[in-house]
Amino acid sequence: MSSDQIKRIRNLLKDHERRIRLLESKFESQEGEQITPSKDKRGVEKLAKKIDVTSDKIGELFDAENETLTLVKVVGADDCEKTCNTALVILLGYKYLLGVGEVLSQEIRRNVAENRIPLNNFATYLNEIIPSMIRRKGKRKSPKTTYRLTTLGEVEGREVLKKLCG
Repeated sequence: MSSDQIKRIRNLLKDHERRIRLLESKFESQEGEQITPSKDKRGVEKLAKKIDVTSDKIGELFDAENETLTLVKVVGADDCEKTCNTALVILLGYKYLLGVGEVLSQEIRRNVAENRIPLNNFATYLNEIIPSMIRRKGKRKSPKTTYRLTTLGEVEGREVLKKLCG
């Protein structure tokens, strides 16, 4: 290879590196936290408008880290109601905050456990709101089982979220 060809290749590589750094910087906030393209402020604002609260109040209820949401507060009279409310609100949060329509069962279980709700009857409690409010996709007890909201479930999830914000 001639020196001119080597120079041209070096310049191409430098240009590629510059463009990669530029693209990576667009997905980093000022604090250096990674921002994923699916995180969209418009989703939070849209949800806030639907339930007539501020987007800040919704932001206080969820702890978002990378591609996972954690519900900070739960409402309900007993473990069954708390489990169902947690599932509805988490599914609603994933839909509007992260743009994800289907959520793994393990993710809902994690949120239930982090809110100190016993997991003994988790599946039994969720079966009470299937298929009217949430739909299951996949086999029972499979780690790949996902859940999604129905229209009725979204309405109920908004009501629960409004209680949590109020």
